[in-house]
Amino acid sequence: MSLDFRKNICFTIVGLAVFGFVQQASAIDLSDLIKAVNSIGPEGKGHVAAIDAMQKLSAQPSSAIPEMLNGMNGSSRLSVNWLRSAIESAADKGNLPLAEIKKFLEDKSNAQLARRLAFELIVAAQPDQKNAMLAQMLDDPSLEIRRDAVELELTKVKNAADKDQKIAGFKSALNHAREIQQIKSIAESLSELEVEVDLTKHFGMVTDWHLIGPFPNKDQSKFDEVYPPEKGIDLNAKYVGDGDKEIGWQKHASEEEEGIVDLNKALSNHKGAISYAYTEFVSEKGGEVDVRLGCINANKVWINGSLIISNNVYHAGMNLDQYIGKAKLQPGKNTILIKVCQNEQKEPWAQRWQFQFRISDDSGKAIVSK
Repeated sequence: MSLDFRKNICFTIVGLAVFGFVQQASAIDLSDLIKAVNSIGPEGKGHVAAIDAMQKLSAQPSSAIPEMLNGMNGSSRLSVNWLRSAIESAADKGNLPLAEIKKFLEDKSNAQLARRLAFELIVAAQPDQKNAMLAQMLDDPSLEIRRDAVELELTKVKNAADKDQKIAGFKSALNHAREIQQIKSIAESLSELEVEVDLTKHFGMVTDWHLIGPFPNKDQSKFDEVYPPEKGIDLNAKYVGDGDKEIGWQKHASEEEEGIVDLNKALSNHKGAISYAYTEFVSEKGGEVDVRLGCINANKVWINGSLIISNNVYHAGMNLDQYIGKAKLQPGKNTILIKVCQNEQKEPWAQRWQFQFRISDDSGKAIVSK
């Protein structure tokens, strides 16, 4: 073996070792950069390190996109936005690793927002594939992707010539839809075809309640006051309420399409007051569920005695699924207690005292009491 040949082998081995070391260091650096962005906290915590990390992530080649997408799993909303920006900067460099991005998209356990971004990257690179992909995504866990898939289905349905085909198509789209306005739009289309949709039932609104109130809430000071219903439910009990008046539980059934319980109508108009709503929910199998509340007043929700939702906010608007919490139902009977606090504002827009409530899976599909 010649001296030159031995030197060449030596240089090659050293070169490969250095290259491997650089690759390993680069991978470690990328992981650390993603971690820095994911460490962003409230009140500016971690922002200095995150800004530096963002500059370096944004300079990465497109080959780094799959790792950055993985870094979005478990990220906060703020961190997701930062990582999305870095991924888009990397994507602008072209030559996307589409096979790896598609693999990430196909793994439905990945974060919804990250999978949505992966979908957008693929569509941007291969726009002719969009409809074919969406046709397979009517049940996708990403609500944004599912919405687009349902919208594509609706386009086909609206172009159908046969009334029965339209009805069947709209019903199928309704079954897959989760976005509230899209559901309402489909219901309107079915109504035009003389098919009425019971939205109360479709959304699984809880309409039957026991109500009690008012308890005092002068100066909005009793949000954390533990009134008797929070200590235990006795539907036959009488208590001393606001103004030292005796109050007791009364049955109430909402007849509103979206299950709104108007406490001004049910209990009469009170200011600086607190009411409670109680019901029981029978679950066939139990398990993890979404607890979904719409309420324009300060509120708390307990499931089986555990606090699930708490918002000390007054008159910030109200909409279906405004507040979402996670709870675990037990098989059989479960208790639901809601606290609704009204303040003393006298402006016309501050008079509403109401709530709406339902239970669903994590996609928003209704779960109803048996």
